[in-house]
Amino acid sequence: MKRSPSRSSSSADYGSLLQATDHLPNFGEMAESSTATKRSMGTDFISNLPDSLLCHILSFLPTFDAVCTGFLSRRWRHLWKDHQVFDFTDKRIRGTERFESFVESVLSQRRCPDIQKFRLKCYSLDDLNALKRWIHAAVGPSLQEMELNFFNYQSRDAISEIFTCASLVSLSLVGYFYMNYIESFHLPMLKNLELAVPEVFVDSSKLISGCPALENLYFVYSGRSTRNYYNDMNLLCPSLKRLNLISGRDFRYSKISKIQIDAPNLEFLRIYLEDLCVTPLAVSDFPNMMEASFDISPKAEHVDWLPELLQALSMTKKLDLGALTTQCLVKAPNLHLPEFSCLSQLRICFKNFYSGVLMKLLCCCPMLQVLKIDNTGGQQPGFENPGSILTEPSSWTQPAIVPSCVMSDLNTLEFRRYPDSSEEREFFAYILQNALVLKTITIYTNVGSYEKEKEHILNEISALPRGSSLCQVEEFSYRKWG
Repeated sequence: MKRSPSRSSSSADYGSLLQATDHLPNFGEMAESSTATKRSMGTDFISNLPDSLLCHILSFLPTFDAVCTGFLSRRWRHLWKDHQVFDFTDKRIRGTERFESFVESVLSQRRCPDIQKFRLKCYSLDDLNALKRWIHAAVGPSLQEMELNFFNYQSRDAISEIFTCASLVSLSLVGYFYMNYIESFHLPMLKNLELAVPEVFVDSSKLISGCPALENLYFVYSGRSTRNYYNDMNLLCPSLKRLNLISGRDFRYSKISKIQIDAPNLEFLRIYLEDLCVTPLAVSDFPNMMEASFDISPKAEHVDWLPELLQALSMTKKLDLGALTTQCLVKAPNLHLPEFSCLSQLRICFKNFYSGVLMKLLCCCPMLQVLKIDNTGGQQPGFENPGSILTEPSSWTQPAIVPSCVMSDLNTLEFRRYPDSSEEREFFAYILQNALVLKTITIYTNVGSYEKEKEHILNEISALPRGSSLCQVEEFSYRKWG
């Protein structure tokens, strides 16, 4: 690619900036004189710190700021050159050529050849080979963390060297990185992997098998897909403890033919599918699950496999069901839920409050202590009206048997965006009457509700008969959902 005529002047500008730290006689003498004055008044703890500790402190700064500390005094002049941590962002330097020149100058003047952490955030580069050079400079036997946020479409062949870095512990790739051409994956020390890319055609089983120590996987399908089908995703990983599978919008006509999750040591699982369709999803049991969170659009394919997913999560301690997931449960024919024998906290969201599904869940949670309800209200474009997909009447129906958790364990109930409709009032009356150990009820009314309206709701609920003498109804609050 042809370079701009101003490239040399830009390089000179930033080369001069870095070299200027070698020519500070007056400024340095002034700083040292000031330091001597301070020492006569008291101890200067910063000046007494060893270089290694000062370098450690500077490692928490963006590299641009760390380099600028070279102007403070002679003591600080060359400290940045001993860095093993580099954090480059083009937000601090205007102009692509100036940013490229700064990164090149810093990397060429460093005195320690081994880099431990390397972070790069930039929108694009004029020099299409620059990213490849910088990655080559960073990859080595000491590299433990690498984070790349890059959105230049020409970055197809720059990252292959990363996937054979045996010392790497954490890797984050966000942007237009293409992995289908990568032939070898050897990351024996990698524990944390984040991939937020528009299209990933790589064989997932090949990638995962090359990361035998992987514990945290954050996988995002982002951007608009250029084809209707993605490769199967096979996550066979005994070491995996945390898994996030997230799809953004603009995947309405895209499908993953199959996702398979076999991770017996998984402790945290989050699945967010707004538009992307998964058909089907196959999972093993998760006996060590601590927390699971879902928001899965009510597509016919998802309705088919969601009960199987819940069955695999029967041992989880915390469960968070988004409003889309609740629609899936409502649409599921002959819904059969497993017993969540260890579940202590349930958060469930509704487009419109529907007590039928909620009561079914409560009957399956014998140890439930905390129940959080969020009535999100409204209707998102692209989804049918929740009222049109109900398979049971939406009005309150008195359960034949009181759920055991309501009588013996439930101590906290929260309701966000409480609309005060007849079904919610009947639900509250039932819970208050039968919850024998309930301690607090907290209600968050809709933003914009009048004070008289809030007072009326509070008085109405406070007047309901209570099975627990300890139960208190808390005042309304707009605090964030906890």
